[in-house]
Amino acid sequence: MNNNNNNDQISKINFMDPKIQSCPYQSYKILRENCPVYQLPELGFYMITKYKDGRKVLLDPRVFSNNPTQHENNLDEGAKVHAEIMEEHGVGSFVETLQRTDPPVHTKYRKLLNKAFSASRVKEMQPYISKVVNDLIDSFVDKGECEFVKDYAVPIPSTIIADQLGVPRKMLKKLKLWSDAMIISFGVASIEDMRSAAYLEAESQHYFDKVFNEKRKNPSNDIISDLVNLKLDNGKNLTNNELQGLVAQLLAGGNETTTSSIAHGLWLLLQYPDQMNKLIKDPSLIPNFVEEVIRFETPVQGLFRTVKEDTVINETKISKGSVLLVRYASFNRDEEIFENPEKFDIERKDVGKHLAFGSGAHHCVGAMLARAEMKTAFKFLFERIKDISLSRPLLDIPHNPSLYIHQMKELPIKFSKR
Repeated sequence: MNNNNNNDQISKINFMDPKIQSCPYQSYKILRENCPVYQLPELGFYMITKYKDGRKVLLDPRVFSNNPTQHENNLDEGAKVHAEIMEEHGVGSFVETLQRTDPPVHTKYRKLLNKAFSASRVKEMQPYISKVVNDLIDSFVDKGECEFVKDYAVPIPSTIIADQLGVPRKMLKKLKLWSDAMIISFGVASIEDMRSAAYLEAESQHYFDKVFNEKRKNPSNDIISDLVNLKLDNGKNLTNNELQGLVAQLLAGGNETTTSSIAHGLWLLLQYPDQMNKLIKDPSLIPNFVEEVIRFETPVQGLFRTVKEDTVINETKISKGSVLLVRYASFNRDEEIFENPEKFDIERKDVGKHLAFGSGAHHCVGAMLARAEMKTAFKFLFERIKDISLSRPLLDIPHNPSLYIHQMKELPIKFSKR
C-alpha cells in the first residue's frame, strides 16, 4: 500500500510544469526518499537527487563527463536550429573552454581565469563594488519604491562583469540580453526561443570579435585585455574562437546566478521577517545569510554530465552515453547532510556544506566575486533603507520557466529611507 502510494506520488511529478520548476522542493524530497536516481519520462535524463551521489559524479570527470558531444546525436529541433544559425551567422568556430570540458582541457583554461578571480583581486575590488551598489541605491532611494530585480539585482553583477570585461556601461542592456540568450540555449526551450537566442549569441560574437582585435592593439586594465595578450605555455596567444568561449562563460556565469541570489535573498527575508530583523540588528550575520540563501534557493538548480562507461549510481544501472542531470538544489536540502533542511535559517551552522557552486574541477570560478557582490548588496541596502515590504502581491508562479536556472520574474518593493 505504502509502495503504491510512493509510486503514485512519483508519477505526479512533472519537471516540465512551470509550477514545479518554480517550487520543486517537495518533488526533490519525494525522489530522495523513494527514487534517488530518477529518469525524467519527458527527456530520458537521469536526475541525481542525493548529495553523496552528486559528489561522486562531480568528483569523477573520467566517468561523468562535462563534455556534451557524446549525446549530440540526440539534439532536439530547437538545438539544431540554434546550431545552424550559429554556424551561418556566428564568428569562426566556437571553442568550449570551461563549462562543457573536462580536465586537462578545462584545467588549461581554468588557470587563465583563476588569477582574475583570486581572493586578493576580489578584496582589491571591494571599494569599487561598494560604489556600484551605492550608485544603484542612489537611483531609487528617494522614490520609496523600486522593482528590486530590474533596478538592483540585475545591474549589480551585470555592471561589474561589464567593467571587468572592459565593455562600456551603455552596453549593459545588450549584455544582459546576450547573457540570457546564452542561458536559454543551454536549457529546454521552444524552437522560437532557441532561434532568438542564436541570433543574439551571434550578435555578441561579432561584437566581441571586434573588441578582441582592438584590445590586442590598445590594451587597458580589464580581463579581456589580459586574456588576449596572454602568452600560453607554447608561446602562442589564445585564438579569437577560444576567447569567445571564455567570454561567453564569464558573461553567463557572472550575471544571472548572482542576480538570482540577490533577488531570492530579499524575497526570503520578506517571507521570514524574524530573520530579516535578526540580520538588520546584527550585520555580522550577512556572510552566513548569503550562504543560506544560495543553499535554500540554489540559483543553478542542476547541470548535465554524460556517462562515459556503464556504471551504477545508488543501485541504479546507467549505461554509457546516458545523460545525467546533477541536481544541486536537491543536494542542498538533503536530510542526511543538513539538519532540518527545509528551514530557512541565517544562523545555520552546517551551511558551508552546500554545493551551489559545484564541486571538484568545475567549482565556480567566480564564487568569491559572487559572494562579495551579495554581501555588499545587502550591507548597504539595510544601511540605507528600512520598512521593506512588497508593493503588490507576486505572480502565482514567481519564476521564469526553466529546468536549470532559478530566475525570479520580479520583486516590486516599497520602503522608507533611513
